[in-house]
Amino acid sequence: MPIGIQRLNAHQTHPNDRIVFIKPLPGPTAPFAQDFLSRIAAICKPIMAAAHLSVMTLEEYEPNREFVGRNFNAGEIIQLVLKAPHTGHWLSFR
Repeated sequence: MPIGIQRLNAHQTHPNDRIVFIKPLPGPTAPFAQDFLSRIAAICKPIMAAAHLSVMTLEEYEPNREFVGRNFNAGEIIQLVLKAPHTGHWLSFR
């Protein structure tokens, strides 16, 4: 968890204590996207702990052809594209 940030009244356990918020896009696929982002956060936990990294928000971004992820303000917000731009199918987790 970044210094000075404390999570109160958490509704569920968080997969990575070094990521404060995990936000999927609103809509019918939000629960699946939330699970997808939580799994990504869990995989990144040992890497982030070893490098002393923290992220304020991990977000889903809408499908596009320009990028699959972007980073704002040195990790304040990281946005990941989880769906293919042409088909709208979920990208492979591997």
